[in-house]
Amino acid sequence: MSESDMDIETRHFVLGKDGSIREFSEAEAASIGTGASCVPEYADSDLRYLQVSWVTQSENEIRVQTAGAAVHFDAKGRLAEAHPVTKPDAISRFEHDTCVQWALRNIAPEHPVVH
Repeated sequence: MSESDMDIETRHFVLGKDGSIREFSEAEAASIGTGASCVPEYADSDLRYLQVSWVTQSENEIRVQTAGAAVHFDAKGRLAEAHPVTKPDAISRFEHDTCVQWALRNIAPEHPVVH
């Protein structure tokens, strides 16, 4: 099976400095990312973003990839800036693993999962 034949699924998460995690749908994330919509509760905020993507490799295997960014929302809650995550903006291992497990929650493994 070539990668072009595989369906890649993606989930989008915004992580607050207060420990909050919010998931956005593909459509919501695209709309926010292009500036077409805003998130007023994030006005004047510096947050972190984590994207979790996966593809089924075989009946017993999936490949998961993650990417993170530090993001800033302007006074109206519109995405104003995104840049690579640096030490002060670091996404903790707990936050990372929580988002991955939540994204994969509907995939029922037949055997124990090792990662």
